[in-house]
Amino acid sequence: MTNSPIVLSQQLSHQPCASSIILRGLNNPRGIKCKQDGSLLLVEAGSGDAEQVFSGRLLQFKPDAEGGYTKCEVLADGFRSMNMQARMCRDEIFGLADIAYGDGRWLLSQTDYVSGSRILDLSSLPPQPVIHSRGNLNALCYHPQRQSWLTVKPDSNQAIEFKDGQPEAVVGVLPDLSGGQHAVPVMVILDQNWQQTDGQQPVLISLFSGELQGDASKTGIHFEKGVSKIVRLDLETGVVSTVIEGLTLATGMAFTEQGQLLVLELCENFLEAMPADEIPQTAWHGGFKRYSGRLLCCDLEKHNVTCLATHLDTPSNLCVAGNVVFISEGMGLPGRPIANADGATVALEGYVRKLSLPAHL
Repeated sequence: MTNSPIVLSQQLSHQPCASSIILRGLNNPRGIKCKQDGSLLLVEAGSGDAEQVFSGRLLQFKPDAEGGYTKCEVLADGFRSMNMQARMCRDEIFGLADIAYGDGRWLLSQTDYVSGSRILDLSSLPPQPVIHSRGNLNALCYHPQRQSWLTVKPDSNQAIEFKDGQPEAVVGVLPDLSGGQHAVPVMVILDQNWQQTDGQQPVLISLFSGELQGDASKTGIHFEKGVSKIVRLDLETGVVSTVIEGLTLATGMAFTEQGQLLVLELCENFLEAMPADEIPQTAWHGGFKRYSGRLLCCDLEKHNVTCLATHLDTPSNLCVAGNVVFISEGMGLPGRPIANADGATVALEGYVRKLSLPAHL
């Protein structure tokens, strides 16, 4: 395995995968996981509607005899949902963020700037907080060797470790990107490509990228293409090294069973910032170009990158179950008009896509 990073090419090979929308009408779906019985656990950040402040939910969808997911069970609800439009001038809804399994239990991460952010334990319902924190808590990951939980804080550019009964510890600081933008880490997963027999397994972190500074008139769209990264964090030393560069707003990551790294890009361009104080009544991108996200498959050994899907609508999270990938899509205020991939005006909605991986990548 070479130590030099993969630099994303403008001309990627494409291997389009069959996919379909299996769940619709969701309110900002985020973290998604597949249980051993085939059920899907899905986090909704909520609607972001000022009249539906506590609309965040944890849902469970059980497969039916035809392979669909029509049986929905609300496992927990009433979580604060925060529309960040006035502050960020783009489609950003904060609230419940991720769900992860480890050490015999499921945990939830929640960002709440009013009552305090939390990590919640699903061992009993309603979920009980086990960690209280500040700022934006995003992805969750359990580290078996360290017997600890890891998360990232996009607003402070830190990787954080939690252990029961101990205060949170900063285990990594993510440096600014090439244009001086903040790193904005959004996803952390175990590095399953790690092949050493000694030491502790590192983690991979996706750096979404903050906005460029200095021009308030471009707030909401002042991003730069191609500066987002996937980095490796050595938890013993705190050393950060680049694994993939040249991405645009990288979000979710997951490894396939064959060891390929799947990476989501939220969009390809930045258009039509949201007004700070009103909801557009005509089709409006809202900061991120709608239906321009991608799913990439990265072979970290061979340094190959293949595009498996295009025209995804602001994809944020994904999970892998065998040869199937489930993707959460559709960020923003549900119901407002946006243009779809064909240019037609549709109502913004959250949904889950089911994608079948090719037999050979």
